[in-house]
Amino acid sequence: MRVHQSPVRSGDSADQRNGLLDLLRFAAALTVAVYHFLYRGAQEGGYLDFAFGAAGVSVSLGYLGVNLFFMISGFVIIWSATGRDWYGFSVGRLARLYPAHVVAMTITFVTMLWWAQPPFSTDLFQWLANLTMLAPILGADFMDGAYWSIVIEIIFYGWVAIGLFSGVLPRHTDTAVAVWMVLVMVNNTMLGSRPVELLFLTEYGSYFAFGIMVWRISSLGGSALRLLLAGLALIMTFHAAEVQRLDVIFRLGEASSANVVALANAGIIAAFVLAAVLGRRIKAEPWVLALGGISYPFYLVHQNAGYILMNLAEPTIGKWAAFALALALSLAVSWAIYKHVEPAGRTLIRALFSPIGRFLPRTASRYPAPAE
Repeated sequence: MRVHQSPVRSGDSADQRNGLLDLLRFAAALTVAVYHFLYRGAQEGGYLDFAFGAAGVSVSLGYLGVNLFFMISGFVIIWSATGRDWYGFSVGRLARLYPAHVVAMTITFVTMLWWAQPPFSTDLFQWLANLTMLAPILGADFMDGAYWSIVIEIIFYGWVAIGLFSGVLPRHTDTAVAVWMVLVMVNNTMLGSRPVELLFLTEYGSYFAFGIMVWRISSLGGSALRLLLAGLALIMTFHAAEVQRLDVIFRLGEASSANVVALANAGIIAAFVLAAVLGRRIKAEPWVLALGGISYPFYLVHQNAGYILMNLAEPTIGKWAAFALALALSLAVSWAIYKHVEPAGRTLIRALFSPIGRFLPRTASRYPAPAE
């Protein structure tokens, strides 16, 4: 899920914000939520006590919404990082991610603690472990299954921060992406190393890399290397989508055909490219910014709490009304987090961490970065 807003730098006007990416981010979050509620909840893990039949099957490719998040992340994060130093970037990411995570995770914890029926059972240790956002490292499960993609994002941010600290980014961004794409291709087609996959994000790296190159090409021009890297990343997204399809077969015993998955992958890529290229030419209205803003807390809060609400409500109001209730309540809670929790949380984190930056080595690069 994406988990960030299109950057607006100090001195930028609101007109420079990419409103279409905000809309696309919200659409991706909504797609994943509908996939969870209508399909995955009944198909895997026994999360829902009832199924939606053909309606669920019709949204069975909704998991590709997460891949769309990763493309948007590649584009927006490199855009945001350009011209910033590693510490400012890191504090900015922490301020963006952590407040919503703590509140959404705690809401899920309280809901699961109250429900207290398998597979929704939890304890205080799991809550404490999830405060780190890296619960499996401490031997605990994520409070919500959706959190795995946030860890992928955090690892990506870590590499961006390292690139800024070392000076590799933004000046040598194309070279760094080239090295990354070699790792992606070698590991995904030959090595199959799980540690390499986790450390270098090779499973989803092609989506991030494609987003990065779309930003580089649209902002700095289309050099031969950038076009080559964009093409390689594009090809590898189809490989990644097919691997995901095979994983769905392994877990569920069924999946869409290879051609259908490839067509869906092409669709999300086309939507992303159009939004990325055209979005800065369209003024971002306040309601568009709000939809983009709630996408992250909505992604965090909807799944397990939504399943529990649907199981509770379905015997009384029916499954479709239960679905609508879970969706509406998830959106309402997300709005409250976006409107009230995140601004205060960002202010607090910046107040706590910004003074430390005076005692640390800082780096900054010219904006925009020169062509390589």
